[in-house]
Amino acid sequence: MADISVRRTHTMTEEDAKAKVHQVVADIEQEFPSLVDDIKWNADKTKADVKGKGFTGKFAVTGNEVSIDIDLAFFARPFRGKVESRVESRMDEYFGQA
Repeated sequence: MADISVRRTHTMTEEDAKAKVHQVVADIEQEFPSLVDDIKWNADKTKADVKGKGFTGKFAVTGNEVSIDIDLAFFARPFRGKVESRVESRMDEYFGQA
């Protein structure tokens, strides 16, 4: 089970949802450039594996749901609340509140 797990349902097209997930990932990369080491998208750009200093994350979009699962390294766990708050805020901004 992930340390942080955020899900939102959506009613937009899969293409629009993918574009918004890409924006969430780009926002995180831009906001924390020194923490994000690598982002790998699958072929159809519906899933991304993100690795960084102290965390790994999986971002996914389907026809009706967007999900983000983040595992934190032991030393990063004290920041769980702050990270979760930022992720929730971005998801609310792009997909509405849960």
